[in-house]
Amino acid sequence: MSIPVRSIHAVGRVAIGAAEAAADLLGVDVIPIRRATDLPLAELDVLVGVALERAGWAEATRLRLVQLAGSGAERFLPAHGLPDAVEVANARGVAAPEMAEFAVAALLALAKRLPQAWENQRAHQWRRTEPQLLAGARALVVGAGPVGRQTALRLRALGMTVTGVRRSATPCADFDDVVSADELSDRLPTAAVVVIAVASTGDTKGMFDRERLARCAPGCLIVNVARGDVLDEKALVESLEAGRLGGAALDVVVNEPLPAGDPLWTTPGLLVTPHVSWYSPDYLRRVGVVLAENVRRVERGEPVRNRVDRGRGY
Repeated sequence: MSIPVRSIHAVGRVAIGAAEAAADLLGVDVIPIRRATDLPLAELDVLVGVALERAGWAEATRLRLVQLAGSGAERFLPAHGLPDAVEVANARGVAAPEMAEFAVAALLALAKRLPQAWENQRAHQWRRTEPQLLAGARALVVGAGPVGRQTALRLRALGMTVTGVRRSATPCADFDDVVSADELSDRLPTAAVVVIAVASTGDTKGMFDRERLARCAPGCLIVNVARGDVLDEKALVESLEAGRLGGAALDVVVNEPLPAGDPLWTTPGLLVTPHVSWYSPDYLRRVGVVLAENVRRVERGEPVRNRVDRGRGY
């Protein structure tokens, strides 16, 4: 028997926007909440949010669905005390076009030395830089999910050879070849470009440590649209300052918002953006479509779309 959902609690601006888009399709009420710690657990039926950290969830006995408004689950899981029957889903793949475009845009900006050209323009200096040709070079895309695959398609359109890195070396048509994560260190010296697009899990935190950054090819360009904790920021700064890397772009950092005195702001060759690679005006509507579909699925007792494996964290 179908049990209708009457309301959706939404935590934060992004989640509220997605919930309102879903409510237009479902005809339910949206109850906006400022912080996860303010949630009335016993009243929850469907919950949507991004940052959902709180001490425990045992009192959420009516809760049927937690819909994450982003692809990551690290700001919700392990969700201590959450009843086993609660379905958890994310927005995996929804922002893949935006993030892939952003990764390629950042990469092109680095390769063509556009940040330096902008600085020269501001200083009224006619100073030539040395743009880098990407066509014919090899790119390593770490993470073969929707973002990684869409990034690979765009890089191949530029004439690059693209190697995908995933947990297992299962072939994927969007890449020229695929290797397992165990082979990452061996492949780094072969790549002119590295794009990081993995989920933040116990296996990926610190993946790009000092040792792996040292294995990158001289002049390598690195773009991170994944999570800040995947990369050792101090080691990255040292590599850029020493001139071992050709440049880097970070849309994600460990401490967000980035403190004003952080050395990342002034590191040469580093482009920092405030975690905006996922955004476009249409994003919230598309998350709302996923949320509405999942609400209907839990009403009918069906498996949800983009179900999160609580054990793996994604």
